[in-house]
Amino acid sequence: MPLGTRAKPQTPGHKSHSKRPYIRPCDACAFKRVRCDAEFKLDRRCTNCLVNGIECTNNRVKQRSGPRKIHNKTKEAIKSLLEGSGAFSNLRLATTTHNLGGIINPATCEKSSISLSEIRPYLTIYKSRYYALWPVLSADDCLNILNESSVHINDSTFFILNANNASLYALSCALCAVIARHTTLWSQEEFDTMAHLGLKSCPPPETYVREAERAIYMFELDGMLTEDQVLTNFFLHIYFSSLDEDNLQELVYLRQAISCAQMLHLRDNEVLGESPKDTSHRFKKIYYLLLITERYVSFKKQLPVILEPTMPLPSLEDDEAPDLLPGFIELAQVFSVPDCAFFNKYSLRGTTAAFDPFSENFDLMFKNEWIQDVQTKLSRSVVQVRNQSQKVNILISRTWLQSIAWLMAKDRLLLTPTSDQSNFFDPRYPIHIAKDFLIQTKDLPYEAFETNGSGVIVKLSEVANALQTFIRLAPGSPETALALDELAYIHGIIMQQNSNSSLEPLIHPITETLESRRFNFYRNGCDVSYPKIESADYEENENDHTPEIIASMPENLTLTPLLGEFEFPK
Repeated sequence: MPLGTRAKPQTPGHKSHSKRPYIRPCDACAFKRVRCDAEFKLDRRCTNCLVNGIECTNNRVKQRSGPRKIHNKTKEAIKSLLEGSGAFSNLRLATTTHNLGGIINPATCEKSSISLSEIRPYLTIYKSRYYALWPVLSADDCLNILNESSVHINDSTFFILNANNASLYALSCALCAVIARHTTLWSQEEFDTMAHLGLKSCPPPETYVREAERAIYMFELDGMLTEDQVLTNFFLHIYFSSLDEDNLQELVYLRQAISCAQMLHLRDNEVLGESPKDTSHRFKKIYYLLLITERYVSFKKQLPVILEPTMPLPSLEDDEAPDLLPGFIELAQVFSVPDCAFFNKYSLRGTTAAFDPFSENFDLMFKNEWIQDVQTKLSRSVVQVRNQSQKVNILISRTWLQSIAWLMAKDRLLLTPTSDQSNFFDPRYPIHIAKDFLIQTKDLPYEAFETNGSGVIVKLSEVANALQTFIRLAPGSPETALALDELAYIHGIIMQQNSNSSLEPLIHPITETLESRRFNFYRNGCDVSYPKIESADYEENENDHTPEIIASMPENLTLTPLLGEFEFPK
């Protein structure tokens, strides 16, 4: 071994420490004294300069090092400090006030790119319209804290970012991105009712996302375990999940939020018991918000479920909006009924057997009782909330889970024709739960559906899937016409909500089924691609000239207001 490359002997019990090589930052990052990654970019343009839209240069010349001439103000401050005077504090305050008028130079500070006037409108909308969906952030407290760190520059109010407020600023930007994205789906009338808040002068949603990610990168927030960081990742997940095209960011941010929450011991009852009452209450809301979201996404994206409802539910008396929290608690109870195995069985069917409780090692009686227990708990839930958006979310989620449980029973050959349509294992059960859903939502406005986003389409598509499965099982049944009518109503709700092209594959089978009905495809029960139910109650009609049986709808089942403009297939 050459002498120059010979490794130095190490003392036993001691680790060798290599000094991190110096990486020369660009001019802008050196001036701001922030981390620079220009050395790792092929185009030699760092992320900070790219986000701020400035030229990334490296033209500065190293100046002479050594002591400088001490200013008279500094001399006086040192003298006052040694003499025990308070002049040094006054000098520091005066210096800070002077710097705020121009460019902020301290190493831990950075001027935000979004003003307070561009954040306040969306936080106001969140408080009045979307807090019922995500009751985890106080908009008033958030604005008050941000206002304390704000300064006026050219008639605009900006924030002076530092390590103490950067996390809340990133969370505010992520939430604003979600609300701004939702406003793009509003009708013109809805937008005009909120125009007085100054929405037209606010930047697009993408700007808020870039600013949130910039704050996370600049202050290295992704390495911190805080509640604000959990919620920032959550709202970034909500934003990316609302985009038309599929992307991995929504899954990455959700997993980051869940992992951060787990490391914060949000599930640990001992930690919750030692925490202040208000902190413990917020912990519970954040945890169940992640649980609800993960169980929905696991079905949508076919991912395994991690979180279990091991934490006590939040209590009404501890919340700032006790009139809205009952809806959130009831939704959490609905999603807590099935365990992880329920979602993993259905969303990962055909891909894994590790989570499968329906393997051959379990007898038929256990399968039957397991599904019946889930259906029984879901059917007992009673929706008693005033907020219309929450009511829609609870009703859709409950019907969605009931449809999944019925489809699981069908896959395991557990269906048995009975005289009771409300029987969990009756082939007509999808008709019963769809009718119950349509009756309870018939008077709810369109805005109550729109607020819940694309989840309405995904969940109702599975309800429609259960109805289509029954239609294929018993095309000649007298109830088939009723099932097709309910399918048409649900299709109308979906089409009214659909603004996401990536969800078209979910809607296309429903449209095909209704088009088949238009051409009397189900008149004679000619669908032979699915096994028929062998029962006297579902005998196929062999008479080719028998007119189609049109079931009469219940008197209390009328078109919802948002379906009035649709003309359904006949």
